[in-house]
Amino acid sequence: MGILDDLKNQSEVQKAKEEQEKQRQADLLKYYQENLHPKMLQLYTFLNEFSEHLNYIKTETFTDYPVSPDGSMQQFQQSGYKVTIDSAKEVKEINLHFNCCLNELLVFEIENSDRIQRYTDLLNSYRLEFDRTDNKNSNYELVSSKFKVTGPVSVNVILQGDVDTSSIHLILKNFEKPGFVKHSFKERHITEEFIDGLGRFILRQNPEFLKLDIADEHKEVIRQNIEADMK
Repeated sequence: MGILDDLKNQSEVQKAKEEQEKQRQADLLKYYQENLHPKMLQLYTFLNEFSEHLNYIKTETFTDYPVSPDGSMQQFQQSGYKVTIDSAKEVKEINLHFNCCLNELLVFEIENSDRIQRYTDLLNSYRLEFDRTDNKNSNYELVSSKFKVTGPVSVNVILQGDVDTSSIHLILKNFEKPGFVKHSFKERHITEEFIDGLGRFILRQNPEFLKLDIADEHKEVIRQNIEADMK
């Protein structure tokens, strides 16, 4: 076999792989448009009406975050719900944003530079607004700091439609703790009961919404099944 024949065969193999991948992507997109996109629209309609009602009647919803230097909880109140989407034509991301606000200014005085830095890092992890006044000794060493914490905690509940995995991801930012937490669901999981449970979860009325009440020895089996189901 000559070099041209060899190159021709390699080209044909490469073209076949590209066609297979193109068809796979087309099939995934078709599945998303026919199955997941209607669910995304259903979720958007719910969250949009949900937010409008909450903003109008000003429902009092409270939650606690461990933002004290000793780790104890402080109460915050949710308000200012707003829903945005990435595209009106083909929704792939829904973002519900709201703020959790303090009822009053928090003031703490902390000694020891390590404790001061840890508390500063904690506040920054929540992206809380705060003022810090440092007290230094004659050697310009940090002795103590006075913190005035104003808040708020900015919270996002994001739903992302994923064409590649045929899933809908629920991403929580600063909902229960700083940073992001991600959960993934298939089309069959997005039911009326699920959507109602999501609304109650956002209002802090359904803490078990994303939790499994199972024994530890079964968790690994379920995790493996979920991973296999997502392939």
